[in-house]
Amino acid sequence: MSDDDGSGETRPHEPMTSEDGAFPTVGGTWKMEIHWQRGDRVGKVDATAIIHQSDWGIDMQVYSIGSDSRTILARPGRELSGRPVIHYMYEVEPKAMWSDAVNPYKGAAILRLNEHTDELSGNYWTSQLSKGYFKLVREPEALLNGPRGDSVDVLLITALAEEFSEARSVFSSHTGSPDGVTEWLPQKTHLNDDHLVGSFFVGGEVLFRIALAKPSRMGSVSTSPVATNLANHLRPKCLVMCGVCAGNPGDVELGDLIVSELAYQYDEGKREKDEFLSDIRQARISKEWQAAAQALDPRDLPSFGHPDDEERQLWLMHKLYQGFDPRLLPARKRYFADGEWSSTLVGLEKSGELKIEGTSIKLTEAGRSAVERSLVLDVDPPKSLPFEIKIGPIASGNVVVKDGVTWGKLKRMGVRTVLGLEMEAATIGEVAKQCGIREWIVIKGVMDHADPNKADRFKPFAARASAEALRNFLIGRFSV
Repeated sequence: MSDDDGSGETRPHEPMTSEDGAFPTVGGTWKMEIHWQRGDRVGKVDATAIIHQSDWGIDMQVYSIGSDSRTILARPGRELSGRPVIHYMYEVEPKAMWSDAVNPYKGAAILRLNEHTDELSGNYWTSQLSKGYFKLVREPEALLNGPRGDSVDVLLITALAEEFSEARSVFSSHTGSPDGVTEWLPQKTHLNDDHLVGSFFVGGEVLFRIALAKPSRMGSVSTSPVATNLANHLRPKCLVMCGVCAGNPGDVELGDLIVSELAYQYDEGKREKDEFLSDIRQARISKEWQAAAQALDPRDLPSFGHPDDEERQLWLMHKLYQGFDPRLLPARKRYFADGEWSSTLVGLEKSGELKIEGTSIKLTEAGRSAVERSLVLDVDPPKSLPFEIKIGPIASGNVVVKDGVTWGKLKRMGVRTVLGLEMEAATIGEVAKQCGIREWIVIKGVMDHADPNKADRFKPFAARASAEALRNFLIGRFSV
């Protein structure tokens, strides 16, 4: 029987728009009681559910002391009586503590909405052979909107501790550079979301108020509730993110910066027997902010620098070692000015580290040894690079990738020009939409190419440079 044949107990749900009234508004934060039974054991767990509702559908994330869960499928509809109902499938990720479950498991529930009491409730069953009852009560609007913190102009979210540290440093004022935040004040929302708040000064005047925060771990499941709660609490004019990502090796070099023309979750869709059918929903930044991003000049950033002769030689040999033809890479012109390419090749050929055979360039054993020695000795991050700032699509997923083949998969899924790959950008775009924040942007530095050569050497540089670019971008936007 087809999912959409209408012969079941519920009617299929049409697209949710403000006009059709097909399904009530359930978006928001809900207090949740989980009454569970596993064998002879019973109990109750308190949790928080955050429901996002848009034209695309419904997504519910649940957070409790022992586990978090994410939506696999949420199908809203109405029973024959007209009562709103959500058929809900989810995956639970147990936490290392406070849970007797070891591995992730799946569950299903039927949640019915009582429009008079504003409660969602219904039975659930899990693949752990447990069952129980969910009861959700929507947080009062007064509590959701308050006690609100002092409003800010900018809410900056980072995903990692290194990103948070670099962003805090870059946005702070320093000796010899008085512009920036002079004092960060630690604050906490009523939902216990820690964040820092400060005033960003330029020329002795406050240009904007900024809040800085990070979730407890990277990824969309952890980022979404923190960003949502802080957006509701602080009412920012814009939602932004900086940090690190993987970059498409055909388009960007290590250390380059990627600005989110758009972001999307690439691993949403339907898994069939022999293929994955992606369901791509894109979040785009505004045309005004895209135009402003195109005006960013990497030469204005402290981390930008021209390479010396040794750095040019190492870049060339590393690319040969990795199997690339450096002549075809977009970064070649940044490392080699007119006349420097041929002189560098001749010098390396004379030193016995490479050889030119016909139209091919190959490393000699001495050259391979020199590269491998640099891989052992050069573990510190670079201080400066001749990086570029590129604007294009960023794909977000739920796993860290180092297989070297994902770029081809992303192209076949339908976004041919994807530049970056990470875990949170799509969430930032969606939270901005859900919370009514018109302007959002993600700027990330390329720390690897999501291939077997993945390493952390470029992570500090990428995190710092992305924060520098975001700082300059925001100064420009708030100075208009």
